[in-house]
Amino acid sequence: MERNTVVRAMHDVGLAAWFGGSLMGAIGLNGAANVVSDRSERLRVANVGWGRWRPVNAVGIGAFLIGSAGLLAANKQRVAYQHGVGASTTVKAALTVAALAATAYTGVLGVKLQDARFQRRLQRHQHRPRLVHPQRLDL
Repeated sequence: MERNTVVRAMHDVGLAAWFGGSLMGAIGLNGAANVVSDRSERLRVANVGWGRWRPVNAVGIGAFLIGSAGLLAANKQRVAYQHGVGASTTVKAALTVAALAATAYTGVLGVKLQDARFQRRLQRHQHRPRLVHPQRLDL
């Protein structure tokens, strides 16, 4: 009986990093950003934290997917012939696709929030009166 230690470790550690990091970010990082005294800096602080986590999250997701594929390949006979294993594998695959979609969607939302913040700052800057040097006025 093969143990598939490497792919099991990749699956478990990758999933732990993906889920644990997302949970910590949603509760810890976003919660900490909410106590920043300057309200206009809260989104920036949260986005910087998420930006630093993004590469680690990608590695975790990649490890999970590689580990999952390795486990599926190692257990293809069970999936094909053992009662209930194929159905549970299908459910797990559907949940993984949904989780990947949710992860991608939250990333898109973060970018949109950052872009909206940038656009608001740009609009405020454009509405400010500009100081013009008196010699440059055509009077």
